[in-house]
Amino acid sequence: MKSIQEMLSIVAKKKGSDLHLITNVAPTMRENGSIKSFEEDDISIMGEADSNILAKELLNEYQCKQLDSSGDVDAAYSCNSILEDKVLRARVNIFNDYRGLSFAFRLINDKIPTMHDLGLPLGLRKLVEQKHGLIIITGPTGSGKTTTLAAMVNSINETQHYNIITLEDPIEYIYSIKNSIISQREIGPKCVSFAKGLKAGLRQDPDVILVGEMRDPETIATALTAAETGHLVLTTLHTATVIEAVDRILQYFPAVQQKQIQATLSNCFLGIVAQKLIPKKAGNGRVAAFEVLLKTAATEKLIRNGESFQLKDYMRPECGMLTMENSLKDLESRGFIDRTT
Repeated sequence: MKSIQEMLSIVAKKKGSDLHLITNVAPTMRENGSIKSFEEDDISIMGEADSNILAKELLNEYQCKQLDSSGDVDAAYSCNSILEDKVLRARVNIFNDYRGLSFAFRLINDKIPTMHDLGLPLGLRKLVEQKHGLIIITGPTGSGKTTTLAAMVNSINETQHYNIITLEDPIEYIYSIKNSIISQREIGPKCVSFAKGLKAGLRQDPDVILVGEMRDPETIATALTAAETGHLVLTTLHTATVIEAVDRILQYFPAVQQKQIQATLSNCFLGIVAQKLIPKKAGNGRVAAFEVLLKTAATEKLIRNGESFQLKDYMRPECGMLTMENSLKDLESRGFIDRTT
């Protein structure tokens, strides 16, 4: 079969986003949001022995143990493209299914896009000017959350003189030192967990902390505390809407703690942004649609009182907010997407 380097080079050349390798199944890629087969004749199926060898090539000792114990692991991979003069970087998730090992490679842009490049709403772009508070980017897997966070962090890096600490699983974008200093820690080989890394980070004189994902109560509670005590915290969740994000945070905690979490969240949040990627017209890539909730007296009160179901009624454009429906209408009116197809 072709090497990973060769297949990723083909995916990148076709401006695809993902490479999927499944034991005993023909390799596929995601192009313009859809799964497609390779057109090349010499793409062969990966057998069980091939998949085991590939896993050992991609993973270090720590990651191999994690794969054995939990059945999946995240890692990073880089190589030189054989078709273009550039370095290809990818995040890879390796997991067991009933056929054997499977590999999902997500290509990472070699250049961090600007917030303008991504078309981020003005209300979201202004959030990075704040000194402290919590910014949550939410959306399904593959919706571009990591890229949005990277653009926001890089904007801070270019405009502020801050100490920025990132906790990532794995590290995807590599930041250059500009006006700020940036320390990037990878969960696993360099840091045991998001929660422990976040607690340690609070002792490292940070101004800004990026937490790759809030995935457990301890991480959420520490992130809320950090935001409440004078730090700017950027993080992600996996929900489809901003209302679901608020509810998901509360669901991590027992009922007796939820009032306290509601109060803390309402006090420290700056904005919650849901995003998803929509195919452009004529299959010309994808464009992001956004739902933006910002902190106002009304939205703060609704979250504190456990009335998140009413938040959509207060997401008014004059306050810099945006509903997903209005975002889609705007993209359609500007000719980016066609919702009738």
